[in-house]
Amino acid sequence: MKMRRVTAVVLGLFLLLFASLSSAAGDNWLNLTPRDKDRVQRNKDRWDKMPPQDKERLREEWKRWEQMPKDRRDRIKQRYDEQRRDRDRNND
Repeated sequence: MKMRRVTAVVLGLFLLLFASLSSAAGDNWLNLTPRDKDRVQRNKDRWDKMPPQDKERLREEWKRWEQMPKDRRDRIKQRYDEQRRDRDRNND
């Protein structure tokens, strides 16, 4: 169950990250690079194909994430980045 929550949070953050990239481009599709356009489109397609109960779970996890104290969120992000770096080193 804990792994599902972590996965849901990571997926939600992933989707929000790329949503923020499109916002950072001034909400203008033309200002995005082809790589970013492809990522945004893939994430949009993934969201559209997702079952409603999964979408609701992601929304709930995002609300929980937003209500968490900032220092706790920062520690979780740091731990996730460290784990990702360790996985990348192990894959090389």
